[in-house]
Amino acid sequence: MKNAFLVFSYMHNDKPNMPVMLHVLLFAKEMKEKGDDVKIIFEGEGVNWAKDLLNEEHPFSNHAKPLMDNFVVCEACASMFGILDDVKDKLNVENDLFGHVSLKKYLDEGFDVIKF
Repeated sequence: MKNAFLVFSYMHNDKPNMPVMLHVLLFAKEMKEKGDDVKIIFEGEGVNWAKDLLNEEHPFSNHAKPLMDNFVVCEACASMFGILDDVKDKLNVENDLFGHVSLKKYLDEGFDVIKF
């Protein structure tokens, strides 16, 4: 199977929405360990997760580390939220759709998109 988790959200009640990100990481890690092709696509304010998860002190660091190669960060949104320099050389940054990630590309490659 091929699954792409589309993460648009970051804040909930004025703080990072930890339960949402934890579940994305758990689901993606389980699928990857069972041989599935997985992507975690960070768009909109969700790009802030990409920066956060690069921090080895983050509580989800152990969950995120095995998935870093599966992260895809929107270049336009990373730039807009001021984190492009933090992720540019560390994670896969894409800009195929006017600076954003092309979902059509992933759909054409057979990925199911799951939105968070």
